[in-house]
Amino acid sequence: MTAGRGAPAVPAAPAAHWGTFDAERWWRAPELASLPAVTLPGGAGTVAAMDELLAGFCAPGDLLVTRTPMADAVREGLGACGIDVEPYVLRSGAAEDDRPRTVDALIAADGAARERITACPDVLPYAVLPDTVALTDRLGRPGLLPPVAVVAEVNSKSWSNALVRRLGLPGAGRVVRSVDELASAVAEFGYPVLVKDPYGVSGRDTLEIAAPGVLGAVLRTLGRQVAAGRRIELVVQRRYARRYDFSAHLRIARTGEATVLGVLMMTNHRFRYAGSHPADPGFLARLDADGYFDTLAAVADALAGAGYWGPVGVDSMAVEDGTVVPVLEINARRSLGLLSLRLDQRVRESGGGLRGHLWQVDLAVPPGRSVADLSAALHRDGALYGGGPRPGVTLLGGSTLAAPGGRVYCALFCAPDDAPALRRRVLAAAADAGMTPRGASDGVADAA
Repeated sequence: MTAGRGAPAVPAAPAAHWGTFDAERWWRAPELASLPAVTLPGGAGTVAAMDELLAGFCAPGDLLVTRTPMADAVREGLGACGIDVEPYVLRSGAAEDDRPRTVDALIAADGAARERITACPDVLPYAVLPDTVALTDRLGRPGLLPPVAVVAEVNSKSWSNALVRRLGLPGAGRVVRSVDELASAVAEFGYPVLVKDPYGVSGRDTLEIAAPGVLGAVLRTLGRQVAAGRRIELVVQRRYARRYDFSAHLRIARTGEATVLGVLMMTNHRFRYAGSHPADPGFLARLDADGYFDTLAAVADALAGAGYWGPVGVDSMAVEDGTVVPVLEINARRSLGLLSLRLDQRVRESGGGLRGHLWQVDLAVPPGRSVADLSAALHRDGALYGGGPRPGVTLLGGSTLAAPGGRVYCALFCAPDDAPALRRRVLAAAADAGMTPRGASDGVADAA
């Protein structure tokens, strides 16, 4: 494994970028039973518009294809970061009926989009879905991407859990395929435990079971689905007293060679990603001494052996007793962590000792307000990043922000210790714009 431990290299030739950010739903078998879940208003629209975040990966001359238009406030903020991109907006960002569509399927139905992508020497989709492979085949590039069956398999928490067991790593869970097996696994681990959908992401479809009454309700819900013809596949894991979360990001070449692109510290609210920032050299040295990078090499070998190549994120955790759980799950696709590394690289090149911190905040939004109001409030405060060594905030995503609420993605460019103060300025600007945070807004991680 090449221990580059830097941010991803900028492609030498123009590339086309697009993506469907709820990739896991397209890998998940439709007959799988579902855990009870709570969703925030505006959540589906937020996820659909996340493809604009891929602008952070774009080099000069690259093509970005998005489902919806990018707000002027977002485009201007990206320009301050040296990202000058005018997305090609698909003719039909939403389906004519209520069926969800991937961006890949929308591109397939848009001749002008296909023509522009065909003109790019390289294509860099967010994730490899069935529709992605069908599109690249249609564009005359068969075999460009790894087989979708392989991609779906290695993105499953069932697959990564089996790998953890095979490598003898701490943190192994148990895969269950019936209500009786679920009850048995909970009894084996003891309360509290975490139950995870094999294709849940960023805390969605992760359920904490802390008491027999909760378990009983879950068993009844799953039992009704089984009676209706669905099947159960879930991963049960011990709930650890978490000290902190971190993630490693790799790129596996088609030849199987793997390069470590970087390691990030993560902040999570409950089980959902809230932000990330670069790990300091001392932490990296401790990980190296503990054999963490040897584990990454073994993970990369397993992925390559399964037939996967491309970007990979490995989520990890340090427990209060000092134990490192090196593999919580594997994301064989692009990720927000990879974006965070790229943004950090950009600002480091500007000098001044700034580092890049990626942060997301969910906001309740009154009628008539938008991301433009938040940008204006940040401007009044003097907090907007203007390029160079002066710290500030860039709004990376949030073009569809509207009542009743949604999510904004921010790049905080500042010295490492100044990020909390900059987050507070974002929240103050949101209040000035008439918006209020929903859920965790300070980036403080809970134990998990």
